[in-house]
Amino acid sequence: MDVFRQIFDWLGGALNDILGWVLGVLPDSPFKLISKSPIAEYLPYINYFIDVRFIVNTLALWVTCIGIYYGYSIILRFIKAVN
Repeated sequence: MDVFRQIFDWLGGALNDILGWVLGVLPDSPFKLISKSPIAEYLPYINYFIDVRFIVNTLALWVTCIGIYYGYSIILRFIKAVN
């Protein structure tokens, strides 16, 4: 049983390293560029007519749902439950 624990520890460490690398590649905040853009002073007026927060939240929910669908699809194909 100690072998299984070592395998899971190694897999956890590898996953931690990979996720750390991915997060290290991503920028700190994607919104820093917006505050320095030429439209920054007009952004509150644009947000009054177009609800950007709703659009971003809806897009995030949609991407999450699509990701879950493809994740389940890959898992089911891996275990040969679906063609």
